[in-house]
Amino acid sequence: MHKEHKHSPVPGLILVALGILFLLGNFGAFRIDTDIFWTYIIIVLGIIFWLVFLFDRSKSGHIMPGTILLTVGLLLNYAVRNGWGAMKYLWPFFILAPAFGFYAMFLFGGRDRTLLIPAGILTVIGLVFFLQGFDHSMRLIWPIAIIIIGVLLLVKGSKKEEG
Repeated sequence: MHKEHKHSPVPGLILVALGILFLLGNFGAFRIDTDIFWTYIIIVLGIIFWLVFLFDRSKSGHIMPGTILLTVGLLLNYAVRNGWGAMKYLWPFFILAPAFGFYAMFLFGGRDRTLLIPAGILTVIGLVFFLQGFDHSMRLIWPIAIIIIGVLLLVKGSKKEEG
């Protein structure tokens, strides 16, 4: 038995539409601001991944790339509009983007608690770097926090060995 797969015309239609837009722009029908337009392509791709999931809830794997592309697209769009100097503070969102994806997969894709582990780790790392950009005392706080967590893990581990 050979299972026949239905192929959606949506990706092909999107590519045809984009091609027509670029051709019309090249012939002067309208001006495409290429300095920022590419960020909208990333955002639209993220939306497409989300739409695939929303129309077929069995495709929860589309949530992760959709969320990452949306986050990164919005971040890059902001940087293009407001100056790349903003990336000095906003680059940790590249770490937070997959964290947002894991949270979205947890919330909308079946509540698998194991997704919260990488989400939490990436959130802590991203927030530490983000806050460090604004508050130099964070450069002292996060190493001390890591040491405290390490000591607590060592104490917890030694108690299990004793008991």
